[in-house]
Amino acid sequence: MTLMRINSLPFFRELDSLFRDFPAPFEAEATERALVPAADILEHDKDVEIRLDMPGVNPEAIEVKLEGEVLTVSAERKDERKSEGKGWIRQERSWGKFARSFTLPSTIDASKPEATYKNGVLVVTLPKKDEVLPKSFKVKVAA
Repeated sequence: MTLMRINSLPFFRELDSLFRDFPAPFEAEATERALVPAADILEHDKDVEIRLDMPGVNPEAIEVKLEGEVLTVSAERKDERKSEGKGWIRQERSWGKFARSFTLPSTIDASKPEATYKNGVLVVTLPKKDEVLPKSFKVKVAA
């Protein structure tokens, strides 16, 4: 019995080239693609911090709303194809409106949220209620 080695690499290259420039299902000219920013949530001793990646979003277009125990961040990134008038060859960055909501624990003090936007990252800081913060007491020990 003789074993033959088949070089299948050219076949896969051809197959890949067929799909390489195939448009995504939401890339139609008239539709806006979904934009859902990645989020990190960090808990510190005194607060909870939510970081959202929102590159290319104008800070004036960002709305942070806290209603009860629900934090909602909404914004819009404009479609540059219409504004620049250039002949796009490919556009992979998402654009359009989005909203993302987070249910907060009851330990959060909803009256003092703070938000900053720098280098495409929105950071929302939510302090914890005073009654849940760790407390330490000095205890006198009688000998």
